[in-house]
Amino acid sequence: MNDKGQLHTLEGLGAAVLMTLTILTISQSTMIVTPQNELAIDVHLEQMSSDALTVMDRNPVDSAQYNLTECIACWDMNEADYPTDTAGNLDELDAGLRYLLPNALYNVDLAYIENDDLKVDKAIINGPAGKNAVVTRHFVTLTNSTVSEMGGGWNLGDNELKVVEVRLTTWKI
Repeated sequence: MNDKGQLHTLEGLGAAVLMTLTILTISQSTMIVTPQNELAIDVHLEQMSSDALTVMDRNPVDSAQYNLTECIACWDMNEADYPTDTAGNLDELDAGLRYLLPNALYNVDLAYIENDDLKVDKAIINGPAGKNAVVTRHFVTLTNSTVSEMGGGWNLGDNELKVVEVRLTTWKI
């Protein structure tokens, strides 16, 4: 009698049972998977928001619409009110963002230095930000000539420059 053949048969049978039980356990168990979908959606939304600000800033000068710098320059320095409001003279900015960010809500804040203090004003409010909101930033530089030409409320000297951070908070509806 050959004991080696029986030993190989038992090893093969044991391996087959072990593999079957492993596959059964994996397929029948409840798996907790962290969804990576939301992360991808947030990244996509952040890219769309950043692109929207860049597109608005790169708008051709001879176009009928204003670019981002001109929109910010025409702001009359009145802060928006909650729940939904657009600060004075920012209708062009609101319309452009509404067009470039379909199926998304957004708020716009303007941050700038005034009297050595950081001041943040709400410019456009479309409601409270959702839990998956993303914030993108874009800087614009204002000059006295741009502000005067656009009729804005910024008080700038003749050679003074004002750097304004446009903060766009965006979330899906």
